[in-house]
Amino acid sequence: MLKLQNSFRIVALTLVLGLMCSYYMLLPVKLTRASDRLASSLKVYVVALNDVATYRVENLSEVVEGVFEAAAVNKTSVSLGEDGWMEVEFHVVSDVVTEWVGYKVLIEFGADVIIVNAHGEYLPVPAGYSKEEWVGKIADAMLNRQMTWVHVGGYPFYHVQYQNGEIETWGEKGFQELMSYVGKSNVDCRAPASLYYADLSGAASYLDISWGLGSVRYAMTNAPLKRNDFKDLLIFDIYSIGPIDDVIYFPGAVIRFSLPNQTSNFGFYVHLGTWQFAHFPYKEDTENIDFYMGYVATAAAIWSEVGFSTYMLYHCVPEDIETANATGRTEGLDQAESLLQQAIAAYEQGKYKTAIALAYQAREVARSAVKPIDYLVVYGPYAFIFGIVGLVVFQVLREERQKARLRRLGYIKCSICSNYIAPDQIEDHKNMCYQNLIRKK
Repeated sequence: MLKLQNSFRIVALTLVLGLMCSYYMLLPVKLTRASDRLASSLKVYVVALNDVATYRVENLSEVVEGVFEAAAVNKTSVSLGEDGWMEVEFHVVSDVVTEWVGYKVLIEFGADVIIVNAHGEYLPVPAGYSKEEWVGKIADAMLNRQMTWVHVGGYPFYHVQYQNGEIETWGEKGFQELMSYVGKSNVDCRAPASLYYADLSGAASYLDISWGLGSVRYAMTNAPLKRNDFKDLLIFDIYSIGPIDDVIYFPGAVIRFSLPNQTSNFGFYVHLGTWQFAHFPYKEDTENIDFYMGYVATAAAIWSEVGFSTYMLYHCVPEDIETANATGRTEGLDQAESLLQQAIAAYEQGKYKTAIALAYQAREVARSAVKPIDYLVVYGPYAFIFGIVGLVVFQVLREERQKARLRRLGYIKCSICSNYIAPDQIEDHKNMCYQNLIRKK
């Protein structure tokens, strides 16, 4: 009997180990860069699925290489205004996903990761999902698991390819489906009638310092976002131009993927709609466009976490707290300071999106701080009036109680002066009252 039990345990253990090995062998993630600091590393996955079509992207491998090159940068500098500059070091782990099962698991369960779709206008949709359901999964990951979705070129979600190979054109409704989750179901990426080159924005000059964007300082206004559509969610614009017919266009931008009033948890959407770059506008276009689509978009995704969190924590929030202090609005600043310290602690652990979310909350609390109430000034006049009224009422009640007591003791009220007099003295008292009355006349 004992031998049978041992044999059963060995067989069960073998099966478990076999299943574990099979699972890890099926995962189609190839680790290309690693570090001992994985817990505090940014994680970038570039989706380049075998046999999936592309549009606006011609060479998937070049996009992947651009992603890896951007992820290889490990430091950046952030301006803190009058406080100078702050150099920030970080680490990025970059992987490529080439099989459907890895892509599906990544979207369904991935948390606090950057996912770069290298297929341009094509959205891969795995088996078991409709296109709407799959976009819902992507939106859920951004809204609730701090995922960043990176679009590298063209009109986002314009085409769909299912796992069975079926291809479908979704048009503008694909991007609108995604943005419906943040209350913007009517937005579009339509370009102005005449295309122009947009400049690298002032906010994106940080990217140029650390990632070197000299060859792509200008981008054509292909499939841009519009400022008025996203100004309440904008993290920073990469390329901008305008106003053109009263519209400012962003061929490249990073937005917070959340409802405008939601500051507790969110991810980012990185948009790069262009597929034409230039060193100088209207000169010869930059070569190796596919590489730069992956490179610029990934650099923006990384900086939006590392650089933007630094800027928020060490410049924006302290400035808001200082302004509130200087104007005497100190009620609530303790909470803002506490949130800021929590944000800094998350930042130092490499939890950049958590740090940004806490920084947004700290900023909101600091900006809504109010002056402490001076109760003497506000309520003093009311207290004085109520005090006088109270004394009068107290005196009246006291006199009424005294009269009631005298009546119980048999005292009689004088019809002339209304005072209460002992019965044996009432006649003498009335005579005195009459005499006093006659003298006054």
